[in-house]
Amino acid sequence: MEIFIINESKTKDIYRQICDFNSKKKLIGLSRDTAVVVGGEQLSKITSATGTQNEKILEEFFDLTRSASVVIACRVSPKQKAEVVRIVRRKEAQNNVTTLAIGDGANDVNMITAAHIGVGIRGLEGQQAARASDYSIGQFRFLKNLMFTHGREAYRRNSYLILYMFYKNVIYVLPIFYFGILSQFSGTPFYNAVMYQCYNVFFTGMPICWFCTFDWEYPKERLLADPQLYRLGLTNKCFNSFVFWRWYLYAVWQSAVILYLSFVTFNEASGFAFNGDAIGDSLDYTGTFIIMSIVVLVNVKIFISTHTHTYLSVFWQVGSVMWFFVILLVLNMTPSSDLRGIMGVLLGYFNVYIIMFLYMSGFILVDLGLQ
Repeated sequence: MEIFIINESKTKDIYRQICDFNSKKKLIGLSRDTAVVVGGEQLSKITSATGTQNEKILEEFFDLTRSASVVIACRVSPKQKAEVVRIVRRKEAQNNVTTLAIGDGANDVNMITAAHIGVGIRGLEGQQAARASDYSIGQFRFLKNLMFTHGREAYRRNSYLILYMFYKNVIYVLPIFYFGILSQFSGTPFYNAVMYQCYNVFFTGMPICWFCTFDWEYPKERLLADPQLYRLGLTNKCFNSFVFWRWYLYAVWQSAVILYLSFVTFNEASGFAFNGDAIGDSLDYTGTFIIMSIVVLVNVKIFISTHTHTYLSVFWQVGSVMWFFVILLVLNMTPSSDLRGIMGVLLGYFNVYIIMFLYMSGFILVDLGLQ
């Protein structure tokens, strides 16, 4: 390894030395790793130079350190530590670089708060760094786990959480708007009020909570052994404008298909009339079937997105769908309910299951194909 030690005392000599190191580094190329060592006195003169000289020396210093394998700044003050972080943030702002600072003492607090992400180590030097940080760990060696396992998976899960929450709520409320077009915006509701309120709490709440807490795309050992998997976050693969609007459009077209095909299908002219009565003439029947279709769809979607299937994950996903039928059964048996007697009619005919299967298979296959 080639070691570049910046040890001159005057600013112009420091500038000349850095330029010489940059020239030598270009000659070395990629054949050898490089390390840069700079003292607190020299670093102070590099960051405090004024005017044009300041920009030149900072640019040369940054070029030297950016390509180095390691940079060691010794005998620096807390203010200088923070200044180094700010320089990196300013110089790399156009590249959307994220900085991370880690420290274990009170003299690291300025540096930790100046970085995008601050990590504090709880230890013999007190709790100041841990209190000022975004994340706190017990030992330095835990940083690898924090970044390459928990950090990577937290980014993936939280991205899915945001996308899924928009998706499942957009696909649920847009049929109300589409029905307004069919009913000339009369304001007639077709969702049962009780079922409508239970959607986020009972029908779709627990599966996403479980997913965001316990789902792992790969085993922890593989995440630590293969750093390429960490590029998922560096490239913003899980969450960007394209991904967000793709999920949003999924919800838009799927909700439209569910609503319009439900009203067209449950119609006497379609051949799917029950006992000679067009079930489409009853908003209670059609609205309940639409809710049932959406509840099954969003739970199937999170089921196929889950990588770590366990008894509990399947329990919450299947159980959320079963909650729908439990509450529907209660309303079916309540004398004052608008849905009294609906369960036997809606679930007693094979055509309902055919339509449900066509919905699920079509939507899921299209989603998987577009991804």
